[in-house]
Amino acid sequence: MKTRRMFTHIAAALSASLLASPGAMAADSGSVEAGQLVSNASGCSACHTGPSGKPFAGGTVLSTPFGDMATANITPDKETGIGTWTRDDFEGALRRGVKKDGLPLYPSMPYVHFTKMTDDDIDALWAYMQTVEPVNNRVDVNQLPFPFDVRASVFGWQMLFFTEGRFQPDTTKSEVWNRGAYLVEALSHCGACHTPRDAVGGPITSRSLQGSRVAEWYAPDISDGPDSVIADWDVARLEGFLNGNDGMNHVAVGPMAEVLGELATIPPSDVHAIATYMKDQPPSDDKRSAPEEVKITPALRQEWAGLFEGECVTCHGADGEGAPGVAASLVGSGAVLARSPVNVISVLLEGIAPMGDYGAMPSFRDSLSNEQIAALANHVRTSWGNDAPANARPDMVAGLRNVTSSTPGATMADTCPNVPADRISAALRGQIETMAAASTLDDAAVGDLIAKYDASNPDATTTNRVVDLGGAYCQALEKNGAGKATIVSRQLALMNAVVTQSVAN
Repeated sequence: MKTRRMFTHIAAALSASLLASPGAMAADSGSVEAGQLVSNASGCSACHTGPSGKPFAGGTVLSTPFGDMATANITPDKETGIGTWTRDDFEGALRRGVKKDGLPLYPSMPYVHFTKMTDDDIDALWAYMQTVEPVNNRVDVNQLPFPFDVRASVFGWQMLFFTEGRFQPDTTKSEVWNRGAYLVEALSHCGACHTPRDAVGGPITSRSLQGSRVAEWYAPDISDGPDSVIADWDVARLEGFLNGNDGMNHVAVGPMAEVLGELATIPPSDVHAIATYMKDQPPSDDKRSAPEEVKITPALRQEWAGLFEGECVTCHGADGEGAPGVAASLVGSGAVLARSPVNVISVLLEGIAPMGDYGAMPSFRDSLSNEQIAALANHVRTSWGNDAPANARPDMVAGLRNVTSSTPGATMADTCPNVPADRISAALRGQIETMAAASTLDDAAVGDLIAKYDASNPDATTTNRVVDLGGAYCQALEKNGAGKATIVSRQLALMNAVVTQSVAN
């Protein structure tokens, strides 16, 4: 099945497709390093690293309401990449939304945001892209049906929705606030996903950041309105979430997980600036009608609770709190509380791939009906103090089955077991990650691993050692990008070593 990501992530995909050519300017190490940070903040690599796995070589298929497009090869390859572009071509793409030949870029590329970039950031990004390894990989970018495949028609869209300009700081605000504004409104282009669009793809600016359905996911309301999933958060809580350390055992789903991965590579001061800006916005006046909800009767609640107990309670607990290293908390999660139930439904259909210290969550696509998945979504959205509307319906589930796949969560579900966080300390996990990075297993290192594990878990059995150490090792291998066959063979090798040494002792 084609890879499907958020519609507006085509933004980074098509924008950066017009980057640098190899010898246009001398790239000093300082500007290259700064340019890599700009690239990370803008999400270039996430979209342009396609099925081949070669950085920036393109090929990822992106779904839009108007059809499919593929991300371009933006390496400096002269035949299939952008090796003939100049610095002026590059700036024209980012700031004016035009290609080298003068034709417009599709509005899925966020030049409405990138036009606000500073000269220094454009220069740095240009310098960095020249250092990327050229890859010969021809990509058919435009896969849209007629009439959307007629690129010249986009000029009309630009006349309606695009105004070239630069970021203008607010002199009444602090330097930190203005840095956050620049990141949110320009580089990180948050509104590209979180601001709803009209029938022709134009951003509805009067509802900025108030949430938008994008393919099989929903970018929730992150404004300061009544339905915002961050309305009750302070700066510290938002900053913690963006840093992947909110202390609430929550994880991001869908493309937002990729965004958090990118944010982890930018300076913490920038993440603080984003949170500062986001939590200092004027309240919005959301006049949308309330979504239609299911009337929850005691009998219906009992039915939902029984379904949750049978399918979910083992990992997430009867209280929905989950456990670090086993399952994320469903209580107060932005993905759960969003106005739309799309993200909860999509997670149930797709599962979740291993993430950080968490193993995979399996897909329920084949084991639960549309009615059962809708019931589970409504249950978690309205239990344990969650106050989201019970508006998941079987027809929503049926529609999402057509644009989702069970692949993301199933990839390592049968090889990477969950490991409770209290059984594997951070120091021990670091040691396991070092072992995973090595080419071979060392018996002495395995023995040291067992000793340290036993010191933290004095009542552990051989089975506990095998499952916990093998699971953490599996997750570390997956995190390093190892293929499934490699993960299985190396995980089994460690588990055998643990059994052998446990028996010998």
